[in-house]
Amino acid sequence: MKYILTFIFGVLCAINVHANNLSIIRDSEVEDVLTGMARRIFTAAGLNPQNAEIVLVNDDSINAFVAGGQTIFVHSGLITQAKSPDEVAFVLSHETGHIVGGHVIRGAQQMKSAQTTALISTVLGGLLAVAGGSPEAGLAIMMGTNSSVMGSFMAYRQSEESAADRTAVDIMKKIGYSMQGFTDTMKELQRQERLSPSYDSAYWQTHPMTRDRMRDIERFTQKAGPLAQDEQFDLMRAKLIGFLYPSEQTRHLYQGNSLADKYAQAIALYKENKIMDSLKAIESLIALRPKNAYFHELKGQFLFETGKLNESAKAYETAVQLMPKALLIRLALGQVLTESNHPDELKKAILHLSEVVVQDRFIPGAWRLLAIAYGKTNNMPMADYAMAEFYILTGKQEEAIKMAKRAIDKLPTDTTAHQHLQDILELTNTKPTNTKELEL
Repeated sequence: MKYILTFIFGVLCAINVHANNLSIIRDSEVEDVLTGMARRIFTAAGLNPQNAEIVLVNDDSINAFVAGGQTIFVHSGLITQAKSPDEVAFVLSHETGHIVGGHVIRGAQQMKSAQTTALISTVLGGLLAVAGGSPEAGLAIMMGTNSSVMGSFMAYRQSEESAADRTAVDIMKKIGYSMQGFTDTMKELQRQERLSPSYDSAYWQTHPMTRDRMRDIERFTQKAGPLAQDEQFDLMRAKLIGFLYPSEQTRHLYQGNSLADKYAQAIALYKENKIMDSLKAIESLIALRPKNAYFHELKGQFLFETGKLNESAKAYETAVQLMPKALLIRLALGQVLTESNHPDELKKAILHLSEVVVQDRFIPGAWRLLAIAYGKTNNMPMADYAMAEFYILTGKQEEAIKMAKRAIDKLPTDTTAHQHLQDILELTNTKPTNTKELEL
């Protein structure tokens, strides 16, 4: 499946986060739409909108969560199964309610307290069993107390979920989204609940039952306004479905002539390796919306897959001109230019990739591409420096140290690269080698 290769530095970029067993999707269009929505929600909640960050998780279930800070993790299923932006807006507002209420920190404190209580009951039960010669009594104390503690913790979690729902209602009223989005989301969850009573048991243990949530907010949904119409949301959803769903299913869902239909159909053609047809489809979209950077981005991806590097670079350059702050599009352009062996193209690649890492140092792929571009221009100290950054970000400490030692004495001490190399060596508790001292 050739198209998956472009997920790394193209339209959809999938990254596995092994520590949390999450597969993260990176895409400029998806992040732009969801972050824009989150910023409006943060503003309504009294939070700094610039702190809003959305991370898309490749998971087809309807879910979202916060894990500390102000980052909201959104499952792709929430987007692909949503019928309107109002549904997504309510879920984002609900998670913002958790942030406003400090529920993650308080929940951790409650869990710690519950674990302490459970430990004490276990110790006391064990002492009773030994001292009184009654194992049954000791076991009863341990099981009874632990069951009570867990019940109390789950009840606490459910109360937080209810509080987050109430905050979400206030936010939705302020930003103008319809509470029908809440009703539609709850109906879908209720359908899944009926189909499989054991569905995601951890979710149901820590959340109020769907019917109870609907009852609690019923007074706000009775006069719900019409669902929002949002072309950007529709296009973003069509793109996700196009890439994540089988092409047959995509075609079934998108049979019309709207922009979203044409967008999804173009991606389905691309996945079926009907490259010329997919290019015609995306050209027709560009003709309708010539200033849509994401259409030019997709054209660049299609051309790159067919080996047409010059045409691909031109499409990506147009996208970058239209959206100069979209780092993932600039990164894709850098990738295309790095494939060239022409000095001028490689210089442009270095400029674009350097801009990416200046704006966001934590994209490993950008550093790796930068290392390749520097290597092709025979600037080996900078290539080694870029690889040191790549290795430190990917957890390969020994390789990072090796590259940092190799580069640090070959770069001027007053450069940013030299300073970062020192930081890498200090971070890994390694002192830079002083070549002159060794010569003595």
